[in-house]
Order: sequence, then C-alpha cells, then structure tokens
Amino acid sequence: MRAKLLSGINKWLSKSGLTQTEAAEQPGVTQARASEIKNGKINRFSLSMLVRLAQRAGLRPGIKLQKAA
Repeated sequence: MRAKLLSGINKWLSKSGLTQTEAAEQPGVTQARASEIKNGKINRFSLSMLVRLAQRAGLRPGIKLQKAA
C-alpha cells in the first residue's frame, strides 16, 4: 500500500513539471522529503504520512479490496 501511494505521489511530481523545491511547497514538505519521494525511499514514510502528502497534492487515495482466490 505504501509503495502504491509513493508511486502515485512520484508520478504527480513528474507530471507537475515543478522542481523538487516547488513541489515540496505544494504538499507541505521540505525539498529533502520531496527528494526522498522521487528516489523511492519508502522506509522514510509512514502510511499516514503518504496519505496526507497525496491529499495535499490533490490526489484521492483509496483502498480496493478483492476477494481472496
């Protein structure tokens, strides 16, 4: 779940055309944290932090449950 959130935020960063510093201002994190997102450092983020970052970026995180096989 964290991997999907981090991937979605990373895609948003790439598509936004913003620099890391500008992108950091959007979701409310530092440039260093934006760099950690871009570099896929998933262990640096809790699930709740990633949800908050996604929401601040205008993304709508969700969960899809599927029946076990």
